[in-house]
Amino acid sequence: MSDYLQAMFRRRPNDGWFKAGKYDATTTDIMCALAIMSMFIYGIGRSLFARLIFFGPSVRDFEFWRVVTWPIAEQPTFFGLLGVVFFWLFGQQIEALFGRNKFIVWVLSVAIIPAVVLTLLGALNGEFDATSADLGLGTMFLGGIWVYAATYPGVKWFEVVPLWALAGVFTGLRLLQYSGDRATGAVLFLLVSIAAALFAGRSLGMATGWPIPHIDLSGIGSTSSSPTRTNKSRGPKRKRSKGPKSSGGMKVVNGPWQNAPAPTAPPVRPSPADQAELDGLLDKIGESGMDSLNGAEKKRLNDLSKRLRNY
Repeated sequence: MSDYLQAMFRRRPNDGWFKAGKYDATTTDIMCALAIMSMFIYGIGRSLFARLIFFGPSVRDFEFWRVVTWPIAEQPTFFGLLGVVFFWLFGQQIEALFGRNKFIVWVLSVAIIPAVVLTLLGALNGEFDATSADLGLGTMFLGGIWVYAATYPGVKWFEVVPLWALAGVFTGLRLLQYSGDRATGAVLFLLVSIAAALFAGRSLGMATGWPIPHIDLSGIGSTSSSPTRTNKSRGPKRKRSKGPKSSGGMKVVNGPWQNAPAPTAPPVRPSPADQAELDGLLDKIGESGMDSLNGAEKKRLNDLSKRLRNY
């Protein structure tokens, strides 16, 4: 159990947007820091905090920033802080799966799609404008659990409860809370958020364990070299000299150095995607044993283990 908790609280080596001390500030770090700041904003003035929350009529009055600020609007409560902690822990896992660029696309999709849908529906029926102030990172956290469960359907929490069942319980509790408050808009917002999380996750190459409708956007964030650009960067072609020459007409003496082996290139630094892929294979082994891996997966496990060990 202690090993499991240690792995849970371990910081993932994800690519950050800038350096904060000796750490890379990732999208997950930034969102959690902004959520903590919103708690202080709440203490300064609730009216200022309220401008961060999603509210359809305000968006229709051109307060468009609410479409993207609602995930980081957290009230200074114990459960609000707990939601930030859980998102930081689990967000690292999801960010490692997606990679830095795809993860930010996923986050924006989960934030914008339900907000736009509820804004349009609220214009048709005012009942859908009744949202909740505690959507915050907890809603984003739920979307991440569903994506992870759809990516690894056999993963179990503490090796007992299937992750999809845990996501279902958390979602059911949220729905009961919103239903009791008669917040029809919040109920619909939560359901659309989860659907957007799964749709965006599948479109970006994750959540492949379930048959989810999607648009193939897996190429977003990937780097590819352009042949034209590569050729231009090489500069003019130089003529190869036939042999060494000296100004005095003396001939250079051949030596054993001519047959010396070329220096070896330094080892390639393992990427966060490699670490995430290795973690996925190890999770699969922990769930179903080594025999659950096919030949290609075993070879990949061996290659990744050597690369991460030798660096």
